[in-house]
Amino acid sequence: MSWDNVSDIKNIKIWTDYSDSTQGHLFVNDNHQLKLNVGISFTLKNATTEGPTEDEVYSALSLIDNQDSGPLKYLTVVTENTYTAVYDPYHAESVTTDGTDDVDDGLYDFLFTYNVSSPTSLNAECYFESVALKLEYTVTNSDGTTSQVIKETSVKGNYYTKTYVSVTCYPAKLYGMEGQNRTSLKSVKTVVSGATYHNGNYDNSGDTSYSVAISIDDSYFKLFYLNGAQEPDALTTLQPLYINHDYDSPMWDKIYNSFFPNIQCGEKSYTIIAEVRSNLSYDTYPKIFDANIPINQKEGQIIFAAVQTDVKSTGYNWNSNTYQYLRAYDQFGNSMYIVIAFNNNDYNYIKSVS
Repeated sequence: MSWDNVSDIKNIKIWTDYSDSTQGHLFVNDNHQLKLNVGISFTLKNATTEGPTEDEVYSALSLIDNQDSGPLKYLTVVTENTYTAVYDPYHAESVTTDGTDDVDDGLYDFLFTYNVSSPTSLNAECYFESVALKLEYTVTNSDGTTSQVIKETSVKGNYYTKTYVSVTCYPAKLYGMEGQNRTSLKSVKTVVSGATYHNGNYDNSGDTSYSVAISIDDSYFKLFYLNGAQEPDALTTLQPLYINHDYDSPMWDKIYNSFFPNIQCGEKSYTIIAEVRSNLSYDTYPKIFDANIPINQKEGQIIFAAVQTDVKSTGYNWNSNTYQYLRAYDQFGNSMYIVIAFNNNDYNYIKSVS
């Protein structure tokens, strides 16, 4: 057996990608994951004979509780998802390190990555847990019998090398409105330059397009994922979610539309085609014109678009105020339910956050 050629562990270590690699920080929200790196190498009895394979070593390794060498109580090994951002409770600008920075050339024969999560079903009280390593394999004795070899790096373990990671768990972060003692969201309305309008029957020289950026009112936390969102190249012509009509003069009406392109989070530049209308009766009344609105979405934002135009009195203006209901997540998998109330002024677009 390949394990028969192993005389001892040469090097073994567990670490995180946090700036202090002996620590990890994890939100208990059923989404956030912490990456644990493990390196191990062996001293072989015969250098010309093969030792254990990568699969054999991986099968022999396990994560254990550092305090009592037992199974993990509040953490579980999971398949990697998208919420693996390294959380720093001090909210430093740059806290991550490349996991390979701690690995000297040739120090470890094998490198493994584990992703752990702390589900609410296991850790409703957000208890701390420290993670160590256990290596268990079978060797053949000189008399043909077999023996189990167990080496543990925990405080009470039987191996002289003590390596572990301390994982601090935090309750899921809560988002809300201002005055709710929670982190709030904000909206910023900006005039868009470079918008174009196409319909031969209208003078669009006085038309104005806007972008409204929704983001978390904290520079450290980012809007990371929007449920049901799509890539820009999947967009079709957008129809208004909100329409408002103001009397401008006996001959003119002021029309205001708002649109939501439902684009994925992240830094993106794209152009939407918006169908500007004075009512939502698509089969009965024609659109006023189309607007091509360039959007420059920054990291951590959700973008809405709006168009304001003056048109000759049409006689069929209908006000329509439609809410948009969004489920979004920050980079650590903390969720929020956002209700957007459109308007044609500079007030906050955000009606509620929970």
